[in-house]
Amino acid sequence: MKKLFLYCAIAVSLMAYFSLTLFVMPPNFLEKPKLTPQPTLDVTLDKSKINLGQSFEIKITSKNIGDLADIQIVSIQFPNLAEIGNTVKITEYDFTQSPYYVLVGDEVGAEYTAGQKIVTAKYPSIEAFSRPINTGDQYHIGLQVTPESVGEFVIYVKSVILPHYTDLAHYPQSGILDYQGEYVKAYSVEVSNP
Repeated sequence: MKKLFLYCAIAVSLMAYFSLTLFVMPPNFLEKPKLTPQPTLDVTLDKSKINLGQSFEIKITSKNIGDLADIQIVSIQFPNLAEIGNTVKITEYDFTQSPYYVLVGDEVGAEYTAGQKIVTAKYPSIEAFSRPINTGDQYHIGLQVTPESVGEFVIYVKSVILPHYTDLAHYPQSGILDYQGEYVKAYSVEVSNP
């Protein structure tokens, strides 16, 4: 009788152990915490008004104030321009990857889908990015802009960080939508005749 009881106890224990390992524990082990990276940007323009023929400087500092991220992209867009040409020059950067130019007509990702939705660029931009991005990492880019026409010269700036699990993964989180269906913050300099 003692042997039968021992065999039954062993059988019940094994069934309980295998049930736990097959049905209860795997979801707990497979669930990884979702990281919440969060970009922020500090943008400064050295002038708000210039005369035609003069230049102004843009300095941008990007920072990850959230969790570890795979990549952070900073996009500086020029909706007044058909092409960048000699109007905009990169004067400095310390991103881990070289900035690149997006030309009118280039295919780019849209709506924060990391390439799942593609649209055609309607105006030029400069994109700078770093990877990986630890909490607190900061990167900088500086531009010199010499507008070629009178009027308001507009610059759109945004940052997207991947992985993109929440709205915290892009900056700004509201405002103007660009042609990619993504939020941008607008800055401008008034250009006058001398």
